[in-house]
Amino acid sequence: MSDNKERFAFGENWQAFSKRLTQDDYLAAKRSLHELVDDLNGKTFLDIGCGSGLFSAAASALGAKCVLGFDIDSQSVQTSGVVLEKAVEWDPSIKKDSVDFKVESILNHSMQSNKYDVVYSWGVLHHTGNMYAAFDAVTKMVADKGLLVIAIYNKHFTSPIWKGIKYIYNKSTRIIRKFLVYLVLVPKFIAALLIQRENPLKRGRGMHYYNDIVDWVGGYPYEYASVEEVTNFFESRGFKLRKLLRTKGFTGCNQYVFEKVI
Repeated sequence: MSDNKERFAFGENWQAFSKRLTQDDYLAAKRSLHELVDDLNGKTFLDIGCGSGLFSAAASALGAKCVLGFDIDSQSVQTSGVVLEKAVEWDPSIKKDSVDFKVESILNHSMQSNKYDVVYSWGVLHHTGNMYAAFDAVTKMVADKGLLVIAIYNKHFTSPIWKGIKYIYNKSTRIIRKFLVYLVLVPKFIAALLIQRENPLKRGRGMHYYNDIVDWVGGYPYEYASVEEVTNFFESRGFKLRKLLRTKGFTGCNQYVFEKVI
């Protein structure tokens, strides 16, 4: 794990996001989870790096019998509880008593003793400061025939440049951080329209564009891997790739659904 002074304040960003959260955002998140995992009925669900808790709530609504979300950032865990309360008002199918949140790290070996039918970690493991140790940890937490759902930054020739920008962001003053965010915000918006052919203000996972940009510019520690590197790692450890959604950009997240077959 990296020094806390260099670590991006993910929880602070998620708290800001939660204050503008709408029912439509929740429903978009629920749809995106359902697209990745067709059936959650009666299954146990682990949300690693739960962030806002939005997808833990969605998992319960989709039928998961027991949901545990954890995050290394205590502010994220606090925000997750608030978001769960909001989501219950919007969706009475959420079983609030079956959802729990805790402050914990995926790199804590004590977390690796329990197994879950679905282990979900979207855009998290590359921020741990030791991505491959985190990869190894999640392989131990998936039940036989269970699913592992992860999203990992794509490896691109610009990746080392972004790593430098993120490091500088976390070493800078608040004013410089704001400058860096707005320096990236407009070009990314234009690139999304021209290259990805989508309106970045309408995020498919219920996210908000501004908070996404803050996360992107500041998200440190930061690692990345090619599709081949991620696939080879997990398939060599008894998993089979069942679904792959490649990023539409260069350094965005590739989404993977693996099944534990051995």
